[in-house]
Formats: sequence, C-alpha cells, structure tokens
Amino acid sequence: MSMCVLVLSCALLDGCNRTKYRRAADRESYCLIESRETDPRWEVPIRTVEPQPASRMYFAAEQDCGLKPQDDPAAHQYMDYPDGFNNTKYYSKIGDKGYTENPMWAEFLPRNNEGEIELNQPLAMDLALLNSREYQTQYESVYLTALDLSSNRFEFDAQWFGGVGADFTATGEDLGDSRFLDVTASRLGFTKNLPGGGQFATGVLNNLFWDFGSSGIEGGSAALVTTFTQPLLRGAFRYVRLESLTQAERNLLYSVRDFARFRRLFYVDVATGYLNLLNRLQGIRNARSNVENLRQNLVEYNFYVQLEIKSQIERDQVFQQYQNGRSSLLGSEQGFAQALDAYRFQLGLPSWVPLELDESLLTQFELVNPEIITLQEESQELFISLMEYLPPTEAPRSVLQSTFDEYREIRDRVEAFVPEVDEELNKWIGQLKKVEMASLSADDRMDMEQQVSYAEDVEELLTEMKDALADRATFDKDLQELIHAASAEGLQATVDPLQVDDEERPMTPNGQAWEALQQAIGEQLRGELADLYLAQTLVRLFLIEIEPHDVQQESAITYALNNRLDVMNSKATVMDAFRRVEVAADALESDLTVSGGVTIGSDPSINNAYRFDSSANRYRVGVEFDGPLNRLNERNVYRATQIAYQRASRSYIADKDLVANEVREILRQLELSRLNFQIARQTLVAATRQVDQTQIDLRRSSAADSNLTLLLLGALDGQLSARNNLISNWVQYRIQKMNLFAALDMLYLDETGHWINEESGWEELANFHAIDPDYFPPQFSDEMAGIQDRASEEEDGQSVSDGEPELLPPPEMPPIPELIAP
Repeated sequence: MSMCVLVLSCALLDGCNRTKYRRAADRESYCLIESRETDPRWEVPIRTVEPQPASRMYFAAEQDCGLKPQDDPAAHQYMDYPDGFNNTKYYSKIGDKGYTENPMWAEFLPRNNEGEIELNQPLAMDLALLNSREYQTQYESVYLTALDLSSNRFEFDAQWFGGVGADFTATGEDLGDSRFLDVTASRLGFTKNLPGGGQFATGVLNNLFWDFGSSGIEGGSAALVTTFTQPLLRGAFRYVRLESLTQAERNLLYSVRDFARFRRLFYVDVATGYLNLLNRLQGIRNARSNVENLRQNLVEYNFYVQLEIKSQIERDQVFQQYQNGRSSLLGSEQGFAQALDAYRFQLGLPSWVPLELDESLLTQFELVNPEIITLQEESQELFISLMEYLPPTEAPRSVLQSTFDEYREIRDRVEAFVPEVDEELNKWIGQLKKVEMASLSADDRMDMEQQVSYAEDVEELLTEMKDALADRATFDKDLQELIHAASAEGLQATVDPLQVDDEERPMTPNGQAWEALQQAIGEQLRGELADLYLAQTLVRLFLIEIEPHDVQQESAITYALNNRLDVMNSKATVMDAFRRVEVAADALESDLTVSGGVTIGSDPSINNAYRFDSSANRYRVGVEFDGPLNRLNERNVYRATQIAYQRASRSYIADKDLVANEVREILRQLELSRLNFQIARQTLVAATRQVDQTQIDLRRSSAADSNLTLLLLGALDGQLSARNNLISNWVQYRIQKMNLFAALDMLYLDETGHWINEESGWEELANFHAIDPDYFPPQFSDEMAGIQDRASEEEDGQSVSDGEPELLPPPEMPPIPELIAP
C-alpha cells in the first residue's frame, strides 16, 4: 500500500508541472500544423506561438509562473476582497512586474546614428511581423484550432485512470458503536471510444476495510471489471461517431489555408500603407515646389509693382494663391503626420518611435535636377538686382562688371547640365526604338506617338541650346567690350524712368552695356534655364514606365478559382454541410444498443484483497431498444441542416462570383491606373509648357495684364494637380498589381514574409490560357472569343472576318502549374 501512495504522490506532483503540459501541447500542435502543409500554396513558416524576443509582446520567463501584471487600482480591490471576503493570501505571494510590454524590445530597433529608423518597405514588413497584434492573433487562431484537433483525437485514445481513496465512518454515542475505515488501495484502468460508436472500459479495483469498533473485523476484496457497449442503429456507424473528429481535422486545414492567405493579404496591407505614405510625401514635395514657384513669382511681382509695370491687383492675385498654397501645404503635412501615426499602429509600434521614410522609390519623380531650380532662383535675383538701374538711371562699371561675372558663372553651370539632359534623352530615345508600334493598343499607340513627338522637340531644343552655347564666346566678348567702354560712375535718375519714352532716352555706353546685360540675363539666360527645365522634365517624365499587362479576364478568373485558398475552403464547407445532414438523419432512427460486461472478483470468504476466485465471477449481456416515438427536436435539427446545406451551396456559388468580380475589378483598376498615369504625364507636359510660356509672356509684357496673371496661376495649379495625379496613379498601379497577385493567391512569400515572384509572376500569368468549363460554359466562352476578336480587329482598323471564332475551351481543365515552395 505504501508503494501505491508513493506512486500516486509522484503522479500528483508531476501533474502540477505547468511547463511540462505547455511543452507537450506545443509539440503536438506544431506537429499537427505541419501535417496540414501538404501543398506549397499554403505552406507557412515554422514558428512558435509565442512572439519573438525582439517583439513588444514577448514575455519569455512568464509563460507558466509569471509575475502579476499591472492592475487598475479601482478594480484591484474587488479581486482582493470580493463581497468582503479576504482573497489576498494566494495572489499576495506572487510578485508584481512594473511593465506591460517587453522592456527590451526597443533595443532591437534598427536605428541610425540620429536614433531614427530608416524605414523602407522590407523593413516595414519585418517590423510588422515582429510587433503586429493582428498577425499574432491570426497565428494563435491556427494554434488553437490545432489544440481542438488534439482534443478530438484524444477522444479515441485509450484514456487511463488510476487513484487511491479512503473513507472513514463512525456511529453511536461517543463514536463507539462502529468505526469503519474503507480504503481503495488501487484503482487502475482505461476506457476507449471506438470509431464505430461503441465503448470499451476495463479496470482493476482493490478494496481494504477495517472496523475499529467492537467487532474488529478486517478484510478486503478485489475485482477486475470489463464492460462493452455498441449501438446498432442510431449513432452506430463511423460516419456518425467520427463526425466531430472529421470536422476538426478539416478545420485545421482550413485554418492553415486561412493563415497562408492572411499572410499575403497582410503583406499587401503593409506595402499599401507604405506606398500611400510615399504618395503623401511626394504630394508634400509637389506642394512645396508649387509654393516655391508662387513665392518666386510673388517676389517678381512685388518688384514689378514698385516699377509700376504690374498692378496691385495682379500682385494680390499672386499673393492670394501663394497663401492658399501655404495653407494646402500645411494641411498636407498634418495629414502625413496623422497617416504616419496610423501606420505605426498598423506595424504595432508606439507613436513615439521616430521613423524616417526611405524615399528612394521617389527619386524617379524628381523630374528636374534641384541645381537647375537653384540656378533659376539665382538668375531671378540677378535680374532683379540689374533692374534696379532701369534707365535713365545708369549702373556704374563695377556693378555692370560684377553682374556680368555672375552671369557668366551661372551660364557655365547651365552649360554643364546639357550633357546630363542629353544622356537622359538618348536613353529615352533608345527605349522608344524598342517599342513595336503595331503591337500596341490604340491608347498606347497614341501615347507612344506623343512621346516620339516630344522626344523630337527636346532633341531640337537641345541642339539650339548647344548652338547658342557654342556662340557664347563671341557674345561674351562683345558684352565685355561694352562694359569696358562704360564710365566708372553711374548716373542717378532725376525723373521717373517710366515717364520717359524709349526714343527720348539718350543711349550712353553705360546704358548700352546695361541693355545688353538685361537682354542676356532676362531673355537668354532665363530662357535657356526655362528650356533646360522643360527638356529635363519631359525626358525624366517619360523615363518613368509602367509595364502593361497581357492578362485575359477569363484566364485570370480561372486561375483564381482553382488557386484561391478561401475558395477551396468554401468548397469544402459544402461537403461539411452535407455530412451534417447525414448525421442529423441518423438521429431520427431508433435506439438499439447491445452491452456486456465481465467482472472477475475475489472470494468473499477469504480475507485477501489480491486473490481472485472464479466463483465470484459475474457475466452480463443485455440489449436495449428505444423506438422513435419522440423525435421532434431531431426532426427540427434535420430540417435545419438541410437548409444549412443549401445555404452552404449558395455561399460557395456566391464566393466564386465574388472572386470573379474581384479579379475583373482589379484588372479594370489596373488598366485604369496605367492609362491615367499616361494621361497625367501628358497633362503635366501641357501644364509645364503653359507655365513656361506664360512666364515668358509676362516678362515681355511692359503693361499690367491680369489675364496673363490668371493664366500663370491656373497653369501652376494645373501643374501641381498633374504632378499629384502622376504619383497617385503610379502608386495605385503598384497597389492594384499586388491586389491582383493576392486575388489570384499567387503572391508568393518567403519565410521572412517578403514577395519573391513580383517579376516572374507576370510571365507566369501571361502564359496561363486555360478557361474553367465549370464556371464558363462552352457556349459563353465561344461567344466571348468572337466578341474579343471583333473588338480587337476594330481597334486595329481591320475588317471583321466572317466565320465562327476558333477559340474554344479545352476539353479537360489543365492543372494549375506546380508552384515552387519558398
């Protein structure tokens, strides 16, 4: 007996080991999850259910016997004294922790020397996988589903039991009549549920008893008990008894597929958030550039108002637009800050984490070298400083010479940018030569023809600029001679220069030199800078490319219907509903159960609890029948499962239609973003030319003209809108491309959660030409092929040929190309 007590004590102590049970649950759950990864399309990376050490959510030493978390003071009193009862004894022994998240997680952040995180798209994904609460919750759902399966499997395992019990009973006055001690020395056995609905159980029972009263009896007994039950009608067959296990097995597959699809959608969400931030950031850049353009024009208008060349109303129009631009810029910066905070939350980061976006993707949208803009500002300042000596005021020779020297320095820097623009132009022309115009659609052909025309204009513009720069030596020599001929002292005006006609003004050497400088800076230099600005804008604008896609809707829908994991699950749930109908129908039958049992006991006449005797054996066989006289609830359940089956079928049909509509919409949005990007490029070209021409007209105008001012402000506003549309449609195209790959469940991720088939995916999709005959009837496919052929021929300007189209669906659905496991 002492040995039994020792064994029981060890079992009890071992049973309280939390870590042992947690690790056992982990081993079984991870094994079950891995067993469902039977296809590369729904393979998920191997990981633990606990967050990684670098995560905010990581608590390594607190899984089983951790410290108490922080509590709300008002609520804590109801834990210590619920309804006035003292409940502090147990929890007061557990220590407190002074934090609610991993105190070391911030040490793992990849910061630069300034303490900021230089955030690019791959790093954003890494941080999200570490700290995203949503991602962690989704994987925990998979783990919990695996736990549920392990419970269902355990139901059909041999379930052992064992233990020791004691019972003391006393009767009579002063407890003297009877004092009886009954000890169950050992109770050991197991039960097992059978897949056919039966149940088997067996166990050994040893009993010892003592009477400490007057009789002093001491004795014992033993029994080996075995029972068996088996239903023959209701609940009798495997398809009924194994239904719960079957559903649990399938649920884990569904959960793994759902998580695999969630990983793709999670990547799209994180990447979309990052691209939207870049969109906002480029919008701020565009707004700042617009405000700077307005500021330069305002400075120029202020000067012209002083000279009474422009009216105050025109200046106020520019000033009003400048203030509106500043207000819009402030709003954009505020919106970006709010969007950045929301993105931090999406990544699982607190708002105090300093983020600095990697702007490398926006480099291509820097349409003009910033140095050219600086040269424009310097040339404007130089021109304004020269205009302070408007005749009849004469600038002294020293001012003319310093202005000339600065002019030459700026022009030298302008000349240095010509080879850069020329090289970019050659690259653009090389791209244009590779395009086969005959293979393009009408929209693409029109865009390409415009590009060829623009390239010719830029080439001609650069040629003229090179010729002008080649003649600058002669021009500079003549201008220098005029300055040398000027007097050292200037002449201050005694009358308003605007009140003197040009014909009445005497042309002195100083005036001639000033006039030549005014023409060189105001017209030639600023004109060359404007031409260089326009040329580089055109070239860089069309070097930004969006690759067209060659994806047929029907083929893409077919790919999605045969590859989407949620569609697979939806299809499987129809079978689940069908099985439940069959199980519910089984419950309508009668109950017929056979049972039996064998008990091998000890001889009651012998005082020995461990000695069995055949004379004490007992055998039992029985049968029980219960007719289907009351099956109302079962009837209702059966009818409800039939309706649920119909709903599941309709839901599966709806899911396929939703997937088809989703693919069609994404393809339309993809093409729309691409065409809108082309339109935005063309619009930006027109707006830039309008700004350039309007500024030239304003500089040549010597009288107030509010129409020119309004044209300039409208052109600047159109330029800003076109720039914003350009980046917006570029971002939308990238987002829709990711959405398409996710909608087809072909956005393949590696173990670190990064997209690995962005480039090869288009080719794989373009080579997939199958059409699902189950979703697209052959007659429909035949008619659609004819419509597409006619539309294509009309678009190409060809006559529609007679006869039936030859495009027919394949007689058998070809398999989806085998995917390569990441």
